[in-house]
Amino acid sequence: SSGINAEYGDCLRIRYGKELTGVPANCACGSQFNVTHALNCPKGGFVSIRHNEVRDFLANMISQVQSDVEVEPHLQPLEGEQMRLRSAITGDQARPDIRARGFYRAGQQAYFDIKVVNPNSESYVKTATKKVYENAEKQKIRSYNERIINVERGSFVPLIFSTSGGMGRQSETFVKLLCNKISYKSRQNYNDTVRYFRTKLSFLLRKLVLLCVRGTRAIKQTKTCEDTDFQYICFASKLNVNFS
Repeated sequence: SSGINAEYGDCLRIRYGKELTGVPANCACGSQFNVTHALNCPKGGFVSIRHNEVRDFLANMISQVQSDVEVEPHLQPLEGEQMRLRSAITGDQARPDIRARGFYRAGQQAYFDIKVVNPNSESYVKTATKKVYENAEKQKIRSYNERIINVERGSFVPLIFSTSGGMGRQSETFVKLLCNKISYKSRQNYNDTVRYFRTKLSFLLRKLVLLCVRGTRAIKQTKTCEDTDFQYICFASKLNVNFS
């Protein structure tokens, strides 16, 4: 109960831009610690965990209406095809986040790639949130769209979400279609399905924000048995060794 109250308090402080209590002055990476830094700092792997949790949530929701769904699918290797855009990913490392057969058109592969942005980052201070979403969508499209259309003969949609719970225009369209499919298949009210989806996604993002803020990034050093034995030997031998 106390843990839930503490998390609720953190969420309120973050929502209204208040300072958090009990956080370190400096991050384990050496930078000054604050909420914005915590949401962007790669140390500890929390940014990757955040991305993967959202990816798995969406893949699970899609799998409720499509039977052929894959996470991080391999794209076909290029065999001499030239991409028009230099920013296109051409190597074997090209792996969008989700593949779903038949999501938009029967038999056609639909590919999705996800990004969770922090609109409060210093690099976005002078950029409207809507524009942040649009720029992230364009970056994903430049990376994957041409290859997926021309080589995979599929469709590509960038799914952009924010740490505050918002989403880009193409994500909005995707969510509406997905919820419509789920509503039809489960015979549930469409509006109830949308509310369920958005609430679950919002809680997931809040949980992941708290992970970035409260998660431990520093690696605690623990003494091994060998360390202890060595200290005893030095003590018994009356060797003057500093163990700090």
